Amino acid sequence: MDIKIIFNLHGNVLIAFSIIFFVPVFYAVEVMHEPDTAKIFLLTGFLTAFVGAFFVFSGKNHRRRLPAVEAALSMIFIYPLLSAIGLVPILFFDKINLIDAALDTVSNFTSSGISILPIDSPYILKLWQSLEMWFGALIFLVLTVTVMPEVGGCFGLSLSLTQGQSFSPMFGQMNNMAKRVIKIYCGMTLLSFALFNAAGLNFWDSLLMSMRCISTGGGNFFPGRENIYVQYAAAFSMLAACLNILLLYRIIFSLRPPKTNKESKTWADVANYIRRIKNNLAAKAKIFFTDSEVRTLLATIFVCVGFIFLHSLLRHPSADANRVFRYAFFHVTSFISTTGFHLTSIEHSHDFDRFMVFVTALLGGCIGSVTGGLKIIRFLILWKSAGSELEKTMHPNMITSIRINKNPVSPEIVGRVLGFFFMAAVTLFVCSALLSVVRPAFSTAVAISVACLTNTGVLPGICEPSTFLYLTNFDKFLCAVMMVAGRLEIFALLIAVAGFVAGKGVQKW
Repeated sequence: MDIKIIFNLHGNVLIAFSIIFFVPVFYAVEVMHEPDTAKIFLLTGFLTAFVGAFFVFSGKNHRRRLPAVEAALSMIFIYPLLSAIGLVPILFFDKINLIDAALDTVSNFTSSGISILPIDSPYILKLWQSLEMWFGALIFLVLTVTVMPEVGGCFGLSLSLTQGQSFSPMFGQMNNMAKRVIKIYCGMTLLSFALFNAAGLNFWDSLLMSMRCISTGGGNFFPGRENIYVQYAAAFSMLAACLNILLLYRIIFSLRPPKTNKESKTWADVANYIRRIKNNLAAKAKIFFTDSEVRTLLATIFVCVGFIFLHSLLRHPSADANRVFRYAFFHVTSFISTTGFHLTSIEHSHDFDRFMVFVTALLGGCIGSVTGGLKIIRFLILWKSAGSELEKTMHPNMITSIRINKNPVSPEIVGRVLGFFFMAAVTLFVCSALLSVVRPAFSTAVAISVACLTNTGVLPGICEPSTFLYLTNFDKFLCAVMMVAGRLEIFALLIAVAGFVAGKGVQKW
């Protein structure tokens, strides 16, 4: 096992994380006018950069190829490492014990957004929470396109090959893929910030909400909750977070202006660029809306919103239809993106409505997105696999083929998806049983397990942030493990443990 690769990867992540500390330092100096507060973040940031530089130095001369076991181990240890550093400012500024601070920090980095900190916590801690959510989701995206494909093909991510993307365990190709997703992720954040700012929020509230929505972190911070425009800005930001970022990269960056040299004519370049956009825009829109996963995502949102809308109007015929539709659309997009934002009405809504948002939380968004859940494309494969087996039973001599976006899905990927669903069900059952041993009722234990494994964090009326405060320390530790396991696709944890115990690759798997 090459430990140097793991040190190098973790060192680069810590160096990147140390840059994030300058945001709360700037806020403490320019807005709060509290240099002492800025010093805490500044010293923690310098310590993070020093540890990162030490890791990078220790990982020099590593192999240029990333094996599967090292890839899985680097994924498993990155979130606990970030959480150990991220909880330091929380312990300085809030009266909270170490276990609760660690659980809150893990939930931030895994985009679960439990947010068990008091509502009256200092604003700078809410800013720090948002930064942790945003950075944790960014790291997940980078892992998704670099490290995860090496760990068993990411159990479905390899289907993105049909969208013109290729994955490689070589570090050069991994760096190129990482740069692509970082550009799209930052662009989506800026667009979301502009939406919230146009909706009426100030600069800092817009920044915090954009980071929480794009990262699907959520939490209990929601300024302008009753503002219609803020609700729609949040809904569309969360909907954008559901989309396959690799597909967005292919569409957006194919429309980049061509590179020009000094001798080229500016107006000619602009005319050629406009002509190219005119010719390609319709084709790119067709690629987006004909993608099987995107269409299923939009159809699922449409059906769930329709069910909740009609059910609410049948129960309350005199209700405002516009308000009912807005609330239905907001909650469906919130929970299918596993963000977990909810308005006050959902807590007192009918069980059918809460059941619908519970189902959407299990589904999740597209597989190349930052959302949690089991991912829609896996349900598509499972559904088509069941239909294929039914056809084979009725017609034994029939040759069937499972296709996604008109491309055949190999039996190997189908087997991985089936194995993923089986291990997800087993993990859910075991964790629910362990949680129900001491305190929560079994139904509450199941809700907590679903909220952690899907990285939704909260399920209105079933599992709230206050639910986690009354758990034992062991249960809180188990919840943290579930959030990390759910964020990194359950098999990554199993492969890392199996490879570490065996002391060699994953051939036995």
